[in-house]
Amino acid sequence: MRQLWTGRRLFAALLSLGITLSFTGCGGGNNTTGLDSQAVLITVQPLSQTTPVGQTATFTVAATGTSLLTYQWSENGAKIAGATGTSYTTPDVALGAGGSTTVGSFQVVVSNGVNSVMSNAATLTAGPRSPKAGDLRYLLWQQADAPGLFSTGGGSGEVEVSPSGIIDTTASQALGSPLGMGSSFACGDGACTWSYIFQPLPTATSALNMYYKGGIYSNFTSDLQSYAAANIVFTSMDFEPAENAYAVSWVQTTQPSGFDYRLDPVVPAGTEQQTQIQAQATLDGTESRIVTAVSLDASGNATLISYGWTGDTTTVYETQTIAVPPSTSISPAVVSAATTLANAGYFISAFGGNDTDGYILIGARVKGDTLTRSITQASTATQPPYQTPVVYLKELGVDTIITEK
Repeated sequence: MRQLWTGRRLFAALLSLGITLSFTGCGGGNNTTGLDSQAVLITVQPLSQTTPVGQTATFTVAATGTSLLTYQWSENGAKIAGATGTSYTTPDVALGAGGSTTVGSFQVVVSNGVNSVMSNAATLTAGPRSPKAGDLRYLLWQQADAPGLFSTGGGSGEVEVSPSGIIDTTASQALGSPLGMGSSFACGDGACTWSYIFQPLPTATSALNMYYKGGIYSNFTSDLQSYAAANIVFTSMDFEPAENAYAVSWVQTTQPSGFDYRLDPVVPAGTEQQTQIQAQATLDGTESRIVTAVSLDASGNATLISYGWTGDTTTVYETQTIAVPPSTSISPAVVSAATTLANAGYFISAFGGNDTDGYILIGARVKGDTLTRSITQASTATQPPYQTPVVYLKELGVDTIITEK
């Protein structure tokens, strides 16, 4: 009779022979697969940058590695309290010791449980001051703080005053130049024409519109008063009394603003005119006001427009006025005067005049700002801060456009 082996009898038999079995199951075990810890690797280093005086700079780092990553920023080798994120934003930039434009050197240490890695050093350099966001009184094109100002192509336009009527134009969602000035070119046969150039705004920039308007010279005071509003700034004006014509340009913002228009007292012609214009501009500067437009009438008397702004009520502005006398080579003389102002840290806030009496340039700067400004006749900047057209002089056969930042 065949003997049947049950599991118990088989197990007992195997034990009697000294054989043991080891059983493994498919659940409840402690088998795990371990992941190797990853060391810190910096993939994006902080970059050196130049930032205008009075603005902040931001340095950023990116890194990989096993979490948890920690960060500690330092300036000139000293840890910055509380600077423990992937980016660090500085206080408002100011000149370094002794007026140096080198503000400091910034690094970050990125750490985890495996290692610590120090980034490359990024240098912060102070550049010439830019206007505050929303301040339309000077260096207007720097209000476009996003790339793309020149990406869609600009254009040009004209204002005309003639016996047959007045032609006004507008550049919507754009930044524009001052009026092109020069009596020998602009006027003739009872009519005057002023040119301007413009660039459409980048899509990320707040809405700004440019207006270019002509009128009857004898009405200019009442006209300007009727145009003035808290959200506009006159950027240039030109009187042509011989043709009973004038033109004015202004920028208008759709944002809350608070600009305070003032037609300053007329400065009479004469040998003391430049000194008196300087005195008026200086007075405006002590009141946190900036002269934004200047022109000469038939007698050579000077009219100035100045603006205050609710966003800037305590700044003291230093000013410098240069008069360029009439000559057969106006353009080189104007370029030379503009360069002199820029080299001393002045932004050109107003330009005006005519071929008979000469031209006036008014420069302003925040008190103590002496950093040389960039000035050119052929700006190719594609990133902010952008060069702003501050002078547009038209002579027969010659257009001189001076830009500054």
